[in-house]
Amino acid sequence: MSEDDARVSNYGLGSDVHRSGTYRLFSLAVVLAVVAGIVLFPINQSRRVASAAAQTDKLKDPQFIAEGAKLFAPSCGNAYCHGSGGVGGGAPRLRGKSFEAPFLFKTISNGVSGTAMVSFKGEFSEEQIWKLVAFVMSDVKSTPDTKPEAAAAGKQPARASLGSAESTASTGSVQAGRFLFFDSSQSKSCHQCHSFQGEGTPIGPDLSKVGSRSPRELFVSIALPRDVKQDSRYATLKLTLRSGDKVVGIKTEEDGESIRVYDTTELPAVLRTIQKTDVVKLESANESVMPKDYASIYTMKQFLDLVTFLKSFDSKSPVTLRDLLE
Repeated sequence: MSEDDARVSNYGLGSDVHRSGTYRLFSLAVVLAVVAGIVLFPINQSRRVASAAAQTDKLKDPQFIAEGAKLFAPSCGNAYCHGSGGVGGGAPRLRGKSFEAPFLFKTISNGVSGTAMVSFKGEFSEEQIWKLVAFVMSDVKSTPDTKPEAAAAGKQPARASLGSAESTASTGSVQAGRFLFFDSSQSKSCHQCHSFQGEGTPIGPDLSKVGSRSPRELFVSIALPRDVKQDSRYATLKLTLRSGDKVVGIKTEEDGESIRVYDTTELPAVLRTIQKTDVVKLESANESVMPKDYASIYTMKQFLDLVTFLKSFDSKSPVTLRDLLE
């Protein structure tokens, strides 16, 4: 064998040895990682179980329940959600039901997909969520709303719970509200149908002057759109065409041959000209064409920001969560 051949042979052998050693080290690392996972998983799991057990032991503690009531009132205790004291509002009654603690903890943490029940794990710590669980599971008669703490403080329950919402986090932001109003990434953003101070789309009413209305009125009108009896121009028009298609929207113009309608079946709305000869049925209703699912789109803080923005040209006073609920 030549010297060059020997070098090539030795190089190849050395490379194999190197790869073999590297493979053994890699294999050892994988084994150690797996072993560590096997060891640490039950440890972490047991810690979580122990933490949950520790919180579960407090579920009947009056102070723990009272703190849960304070958290519940501004976030869940309004008329649109689960009502004062959790005894029912726009959303189902919670108190007095046979819920299990783990189920409540999971539901409050993760929310319920496809409903207005949002996830709260980004807003509350695990301990705070357990306090909410304690309040929901507490006896309705003995702990209406914030009775344990209110009794000690000599305050009315509702006033105490609403007062607890008065913090920096519960004050609306004009800038954040403006962003929501003109958010082009959202098909159901307000500006797709409304204008404000000359900006937006004049399909629905101009909202530039709604600032004179109370924060609560504005909040309810967004979260629970009702009818438009006060202004028939925005009545809902429902047309059934010969093709079987249905058009729902707001009429803008009409002549002897056609009707022009902002079709709000899908948003953003589309302006359509429909020949009357194509219409087989026409209905008019005083209900609003506003989407009825804003509660599943916006959080309470976002509602607060929107209302603050809408009132910003009428009043410079800060709007709080309490203003929306009273």
